[in-house]
Amino acid sequence: MDVEEEIKELRRHLYELARDPDDALFQRYELRRPPMPPGMYWRLRWLAGCLLRWLRSLPFLQPQTWPVNLKQSRHASAKALLLWGMGLDRETLRAACRRFSELQVAGQEFAPVLITDVADFAFYSRLGWLVEYVPHLAGEGTAYDERKLKFLARLYRGIPGLPVSIGLNADHSTLGRLVSRTKYSE
Repeated sequence: MDVEEEIKELRRHLYELARDPDDALFQRYELRRPPMPPGMYWRLRWLAGCLLRWLRSLPFLQPQTWPVNLKQSRHASAKALLLWGMGLDRETLRAACRRFSELQVAGQEFAPVLITDVADFAFYSRLGWLVEYVPHLAGEGTAYDERKLKFLARLYRGIPGLPVSIGLNADHSTLGRLVSRTKYSE
């Protein structure tokens, strides 16, 4: 499969996952507003919080979809980049991550977010990347990994994604061009 086709296929897959969100999961972990507390000082603080939440909900004050100023990024102006590593074996994933890590050290300013089903946390810790681990757990009802992938696709919507496997096949300049060309859209 061509690299461009692989990227388009990943974007289609992420769009399909985000389009059909698991609202029950989002409602379960939604932060709820506390009830109005007793006392004048605390009531004023509660009202100020309500006012700030309302102001943030206005369309012209929308924050970025994902905060990229995390400790994981080497540069303050780094942009998030989603790296899709699902379905790869441990050694292949390690080799591909090393290639992306070399590119990151070479001056590309991006904060990688790796989505994977391989539990290799010591290696990921040395990379300094943000890792979203998606294990396959058996049980009744909808599979956990499917629900978590929908949650992550909705959480990271608008952030460009690349399959990690292209790090194995592409040379350094091609990989740098693909990372710099990724688009940020909603």
